[in-house]
Amino acid sequence: MGLEFLNRVRRTTLIAGAVGAVVMATYAGPWTGLALAAGALWSLLNLFAIERLVVALTGRDRGTPATVKAAGWAIAGMALLFAAGALLLARLPIPALLVGFGLPFAVLTLKAASSLLLGSRVWRATVASPWRAALVVATVLVAAWWVVPGLMQRPAGAQTAATTEHAAPAELAAAPADEHAAPAGGEHAAPAGEHGGAHSESKGPQKFANVITILARAFPDAGWAHFLHEFEAVIYALFVALILSVIAFLASRNPQMIPSGLQNVVEALVEGLYDFIAGIIGDRHAARFVPFLGTLGIYIWFMNLFGIIPFMDSPTSSLNVTFALGLIVFLYAQWIGLRGLGFVGYIDHLLGQPRDVTGWMLAPLMLPIHILGELAKPISLSCRLFGNIFGEDMLLVAFVSLGITSMSFLPGWAPGLPLQLPFLFLALLTSTLQAAVFMVLATIYFLLMLPHDDHGHEHEAQHAHSH
Repeated sequence: MGLEFLNRVRRTTLIAGAVGAVVMATYAGPWTGLALAAGALWSLLNLFAIERLVVALTGRDRGTPATVKAAGWAIAGMALLFAAGALLLARLPIPALLVGFGLPFAVLTLKAASSLLLGSRVWRATVASPWRAALVVATVLVAAWWVVPGLMQRPAGAQTAATTEHAAPAELAAAPADEHAAPAGGEHAAPAGEHGGAHSESKGPQKFANVITILARAFPDAGWAHFLHEFEAVIYALFVALILSVIAFLASRNPQMIPSGLQNVVEALVEGLYDFIAGIIGDRHAARFVPFLGTLGIYIWFMNLFGIIPFMDSPTSSLNVTFALGLIVFLYAQWIGLRGLGFVGYIDHLLGQPRDVTGWMLAPLMLPIHILGELAKPISLSCRLFGNIFGEDMLLVAFVSLGITSMSFLPGWAPGLPLQLPFLFLALLTSTLQAAVFMVLATIYFLLMLPHDDHGHEHEAQHAHSH
């Protein structure tokens, strides 16, 4: 339970640190934003080392050589972190570093304070009355509108000071960059430098080699090889779309009243998707949206599975492809809202449909929340799909490497243990689930943008039909 709580604290700190670093870099200069991010990262790494040390000293396996070694590594890591902290204090703005250092502890304190507040009598008495709750919200909004603009005006002078204070570090950082400019440009210009050079090995584990990467390594100076490598994800996505188009053409070119073979499989898939999506969005809108949503689900499913084929790659393991898919869903959902609700109804939807005093007092708060929620939908869709598919690839790479390492005593040509085989079946399951999740969430986003009266009439009709 304790480790799970620390994991939640780490996730919250990473999100808060990233947002804070972007805000500080925008309003107070890049050095201030970098300092805040570095301080938060330093603090998180230090807490992780302390956690590993405590687990090694107090766990069930304490005293074993493995735990002693883990404790030693944790202590060594803490020593290196203290040295890195001294370097950061000498090179970056100290106030921003201190804010980053204290960010995890602030998250811990706020979580504890929120738990106490939500369980207190004052909170229960406040939320029991809508008028008192609306008064508290209004007070917070007025305070935010009063305080935040004043804080946003301060960094103008701080930015100049930070720029002047760190002009020398910036010049020192620019010198090595200029010194190595030519080699870096040469490596970036050729695909072989990105894949086969020694510099690329420091970027971490790579995915399995596919046809395009093999061609790029075989012809490092060819312009067409560099083009293929640069647009690798897009090429594979278009290739999967071409395969699906060919399958659809073959299944529908000679339709039969009693389907068989490929036509039977495709019709069963289409019928199942239609019934599934209609169960969410309603029969009234199924004919309008199932072609898009069903095609989206099948397309993502095939792209997810495409990487399991040897020497191929999943286009959805690239954030560029998944974000494009999420952006399409986002734009289509907004068009549905504007067309179905009208401009006034669309704004009313973003305001939270206020119909009483409390609703209108909450409207200034609901508007930015709804806008941020709508903007977060394509990000959440794309990052969820990308993270799961890319994680599958890295998991397979890790177990393939482990299988090869476990048989390292054999000659170099001998194969390793097939430790990745069980995870291939897991990849089949997760690829299917992720495609279904993306399709279901897109369907729900469309449903939320449709006029709510339609939902009510559909539910009444279904209720009457059931009786």
